Amino acid sequence: MVGSPTPRCRESSGATSCGWRRRSGADTVHALEAIATWAAEVGDDHDDLAWSRARAGCIDTVACMVAGAHDPATETARGAVARWGSGAAMTVGDVERRPAPWAALVNGTAADALDFDDYDVPAASHPSAVLLPALLALGEERGASGRSILDAYIVGLEVQMRLGEALNMSHFVKGFHPTATIGTLAASVACAHLLGLDAGGTGNALSIATSLAAGSKGQLGTTTVHLHTGLAAHNGVLAASLAEAGATGSADALDGDSGTLRLLADDDAPGFEVPLAKLGNPLAIVEYGLCVKPYPCCSYATSAIDGLLRLRGEHRLVADDVVEVTAHLPAHNMEFLRFHDPADELEARFSMEYCLSVALVAGGVVVSDFTPEAIARDSIRVLSSRIRMEALPLAGGPCSERVVVKHVDGRTLETTVDHPRGSAGLPISEADLLAKFDSCVEGVLGVSVAASLKQVLLDFDSLDDIGDLTALMASGFWARPPPDV
Repeated sequence: MVGSPTPRCRESSGATSCGWRRRSGADTVHALEAIATWAAEVGDDHDDLAWSRARAGCIDTVACMVAGAHDPATETARGAVARWGSGAAMTVGDVERRPAPWAALVNGTAADALDFDDYDVPAASHPSAVLLPALLALGEERGASGRSILDAYIVGLEVQMRLGEALNMSHFVKGFHPTATIGTLAASVACAHLLGLDAGGTGNALSIATSLAAGSKGQLGTTTVHLHTGLAAHNGVLAASLAEAGATGSADALDGDSGTLRLLADDDAPGFEVPLAKLGNPLAIVEYGLCVKPYPCCSYATSAIDGLLRLRGEHRLVADDVVEVTAHLPAHNMEFLRFHDPADELEARFSMEYCLSVALVAGGVVVSDFTPEAIARDSIRVLSSRIRMEALPLAGGPCSERVVVKHVDGRTLETTVDHPRGSAGLPISEADLLAKFDSCVEGVLGVSVAASLKQVLLDFDSLDDIGDLTALMASGFWARPPPDV
């Protein structure tokens, strides 16, 4: 681990040995204490599957970070932090290094900017785009090894998914964006683990993070929804750093009368009992895995795209063959796909009509489909009017989705998608993951740097200093101007 093994703590009445505050007379072990104790004490003897999935998650996230380096959302974040000075951490697309919290903000925004980054099921969030930028920035500042970054990433994923189990679906349905809320909490614990904070310091970091966790689904279709990811990464670095410096927080910040569970979820939320009993047994990355996106758009469109592409291939469909396409999916997924006539690429990524039109016309959905010129294509606009969504009946968990096509010759073509491509039920192959990496990185950093970066990531846990990885990324940005220059 990196840094001091314990935070600096102040002596105060009602505080634990490392500073978090307990209510007078309380003897209950709070959820925050259980999480903090586990995170501080867990070793790095994770099984091979956990390590391999963590490496794959890092490869995918770095690819997305590089690909999103020159997106307008990232440019906005980079421009904002430029006035606050230089630091030790690489910032994508920038020749200057920045202080770790600001680098985490920019890099987290970049990782999510194209909506190509992974997602998880229990938290309904984008975990890696929060966790990895936070850990890379803090790790570079502290001289962390690749193995320690991966270890902290696995710990962060555990916290993110177990908190998701405790809060969802209530938290999600209330309108919160879990990437911003749960992501902030998980990032604080991951960063505390990287810093080597003990249980008290880790608990303080998590408690502080509960006061930083915010974000609403109302920001969909704006740059702010991508800033949510960067802000969560930033807040994780900040919370852990404050705890390391001696800041304290309440032990009941998650499960108290004014805690996260009560404030951010309803009475029907599952609560902490079962998720806490599962901490590390098995690890969430083993139990659930990570869902790697095959398309750069809202993940809730993936099953429908998969289904339509299947019908397109089986029946040699072209746009003129189609009278109507109906995607059947859960109602809470439809809420994300709210832009039926998208005005720009931000809205198009959250438009089922647009994504299915592109899939039918082009035979796939790729990054270049989300530009002003691509959005304006008449062929896509005309076809979009023939696409609609219908809500499936409520189910207790993940359910199969259906795509139904009415053919101009009178036939009705239908297919069911049990698992979207890239999910734990239909995982992406290593070859496809590396092909995605190449497609994201080569056009930004160049073929040579991309190849070197890929090899470093494949050997991630052998890195003595994470700075070797970030220096390689930075060299590619220094050598090549943005694509529009």
